Amino acid sequence: MSKLPAFAVSLAAIAWSTCAMAQDVAQVTPSDGKPQEEPAALDPGTIVVTGERIRGQLITDQPPVAEYDAADIAAFGGSSIADIISAIEPASGSARGGRGGGQPVFLINGIRVSSFREFRNYPPESIAKVEVFPEEVAQRLGFPPDQRVVNIVLKPNYSSITAELELEAPQDGGYSRNEQELTYLKITSGGRLNFNLDVEDSSPLTEDERGFTVPSSIAGVDDEAPYRTLLSDSLKVEGTANYVRADIDTGASTSLNATVTREESLGLSGLREVGGIVSPLETRRTTDTYAFAGAYNRRFGGWQGTFTTDVIRALGDTEIDRRDQTGFDLAQSNTWTVTNKATLVGYPLELPAGEVSTTFDLGLDWKRIESEDTRSDTGLQATRRRLRGGVNVSVPIAEDEGAWGAIGSLTANFSAGSEDLSDFGGLYSWTAGLNWSPTRSLNLQATRIWREVAPTLSDLGRPRIDSFNVPVFDFVTGDSVLATVTTGGNPSLLAETQADWKFGANWELPFWKDTRFQVDYALNNSSDVTLSSPSYSAAFESAFPDRVTRGTSGELLAIDRRPVTLFRTKSRTLSFGLNTRGTIGKARESGGGQEQGRGGPPGFGGGRPGAGGPGGGGGFDPNRFREMRAKFCAAPATETPDLSLLPERMRERLMGPDGKPDPVLVKDARDRFCSENTERDFEAVRTALCTDPPNIDALPPQILERLKREDGTVDPDRLAAIKERICAAPGARQGGEARSAEARGGGGRGGRGGRGGMPFGPGGGDNGQGRYFVSLNHSIALDNEIQLAPGGPIYDQLDGEVIGGGAVPKHTTRLEGGLFWGGYGLRVSGNYIGEAVLRGSGLPGSSDLFFGDLATVDLRLFADLGQALKKDDGFLKGFRLSLVVNNLFDGQRRVVDSSGQIPDAYDPRRIDPVGRYFGIDLRKQF
Repeated sequence: MSKLPAFAVSLAAIAWSTCAMAQDVAQVTPSDGKPQEEPAALDPGTIVVTGERIRGQLITDQPPVAEYDAADIAAFGGSSIADIISAIEPASGSARGGRGGGQPVFLINGIRVSSFREFRNYPPESIAKVEVFPEEVAQRLGFPPDQRVVNIVLKPNYSSITAELELEAPQDGGYSRNEQELTYLKITSGGRLNFNLDVEDSSPLTEDERGFTVPSSIAGVDDEAPYRTLLSDSLKVEGTANYVRADIDTGASTSLNATVTREESLGLSGLREVGGIVSPLETRRTTDTYAFAGAYNRRFGGWQGTFTTDVIRALGDTEIDRRDQTGFDLAQSNTWTVTNKATLVGYPLELPAGEVSTTFDLGLDWKRIESEDTRSDTGLQATRRRLRGGVNVSVPIAEDEGAWGAIGSLTANFSAGSEDLSDFGGLYSWTAGLNWSPTRSLNLQATRIWREVAPTLSDLGRPRIDSFNVPVFDFVTGDSVLATVTTGGNPSLLAETQADWKFGANWELPFWKDTRFQVDYALNNSSDVTLSSPSYSAAFESAFPDRVTRGTSGELLAIDRRPVTLFRTKSRTLSFGLNTRGTIGKARESGGGQEQGRGGPPGFGGGRPGAGGPGGGGGFDPNRFREMRAKFCAAPATETPDLSLLPERMRERLMGPDGKPDPVLVKDARDRFCSENTERDFEAVRTALCTDPPNIDALPPQILERLKREDGTVDPDRLAAIKERICAAPGARQGGEARSAEARGGGGRGGRGGRGGMPFGPGGGDNGQGRYFVSLNHSIALDNEIQLAPGGPIYDQLDGEVIGGGAVPKHTTRLEGGLFWGGYGLRVSGNYIGEAVLRGSGLPGSSDLFFGDLATVDLRLFADLGQALKKDDGFLKGFRLSLVVNNLFDGQRRVVDSSGQIPDAYDPRRIDPVGRYFGIDLRKQF
């Protein structure tokens, strides 16, 4: 058989979309030979036609908690990936109660990255899909199960320059914020290049601008409120450069990130008088941060290796004016943080129910804090070296429609790790869990977690900072006073022991398309717990009387809020999550009189997921392909064909750097696509694959090379995958009966053949439909208790006996919803905090504090003017205008004492001095 034209080979890539190729090596993907619907890494210039699943999606036996495709992302109206991550927080936040490990574990195209800085400034238009997975998936990437996993799939070809200007101010005035940002991003099959410059400036907000008065003891001064800031004057300048290079031949990829940040702030704490001269009490902070990160990914035989490093140096100076003399005190800190992590993921053992997934991780971290304070005779130096190693093993016990399939799919997960800390010695951890899918739409998880955790070096060694004249409510006297609050580190902290349970259920609702309902129950027990920032309360003063200073008359003078160790804590949390997305309105009919589905043009998996028949389930339909090809090739040679007939990824391959069709690429595609030999040669490929057994020798070299292992032999799993894809198409010739996508498990499983969303971008083009999304999470705190010593009293924080963190509400809710239609968008963000209480001391004059519930709504209205006004060129193309209203209904939390009065320290104007907040955002892409 003669060598096929390049485009004919690209058509064979429809079948090859199930194989994890070299460019996607970092996915947690079992090579079990089952169709994963993942496109291959192809040679530059090759046009890829995909089915439901797009390259870079994470394939795992646990379904995602939430999924968002390109059209959903457009409905967010965000300016960067960082905005998108903030918007999906209801789904991406950890469900382990107070155990959340901060940000999720981030992947780009299924590949672990070195740092969030590497991609946070990318424009959201570069995203093809976002997937959110539960905490258990983090273990397979070498992380503890206290963070969810967010996988961001980028478009294969993208280029833009983005300029943005934000102007914001509260309704009541007194304060303003502006931000200017310039971003360059280019994505190709060979890598990514990104530069970003961001400048953010905020003006100060003083107490007098919110109607406060503060009597002064200085002669001639009646009110110090103009010299006391509720919000400091601040400036932040940040520059970022990111570079990613992928080697298509070896599948290796290298990424580099460099970030430089300068932050300045100025706060006022009142007035001082020295020698008859009156001047403001200022606190001036300056922080310079230099960060570098890198990552390297590649395969080593049957193992996928990922190596990351992240180096951060932060230099901080805080100047605090002295109250009773000229000059100021100076607190300086110099922090080095170096984090290195290596993981190896492989599938060394085959069991009847599938392959055993194994992850080895090794980490070497180093952190050093040097701090000096003119109020102390000696400086503080603390250094920690952390060496960690761990292993995670996922063992398939039963497989749906396979071994023990009567019970569905069942997987057991085990992990163990140890670490040696230079300042704490050896610490250990282990987890064990079960992941069970009794049906395709229901997934259940149970996990036991035991960990030893050292306090952070910052908790041990932060420099001491005294803040003067801080408004505080005295729970003993019931008065509001101005006290000195001390923060910093505590070198006497102990290592914490955690013993937790987590149970979860993830149900894809059969009666509501593209909707998932998540329930999580977390039971957390800990001993020797570090409370990083204790808050003042009657319970706190009772537990730590040496941390509170009172005058001879009992008046509150000072509070020491440096970290403390708690003997034991216990909490139980129940959370519910609902995530849904879909279309609004009727889709326009395509040129052939058939409605375009979510998957894209007919003939390329554009029908309803899991549907049988031509074009269904993401299968390749030759008849519908011929129809599309005929229309594309009917255009005169002197004119550009109608590219809207092509799938999104085809169109992207034909675009130049300016976003317009490249005449050379279009002509080359026409020459190959419209050749009379193209269809004949592709039929020859199908004939060779779909016989039983396949005629390997009749395959073209380009395909045969992709089927081979490193030793030159044909990989039977890859062969089965490509055969499954092509030979399931209508009319294909094969020895057995073609199986539909649904029979392969393509209907509801999240990782294996689950709905992949919109592989060709927003709706396969502008088909006249709108898009909506809703993400809702509600958490209920069932228990939250603290015990300070063995046999000592138990403090119930839900009942107001709070040691740290302020009043603890029983109910919290987070909502994100959006709608995007015809270039116009609406996004609503809602937060709800339930009622709570802080108990007083019970002594005469003391008072309880009662916190009312609070619901706030943020609104963002935006218009992509080029799309809304149908301007495909000129200045309006890529221009977006956004109007922002935060705290739309000006909600304020009401805090009252036992007599119903609002203490000055809890005045709503202090709790939220900004209130209702307006902004305008101008954004232009070139």
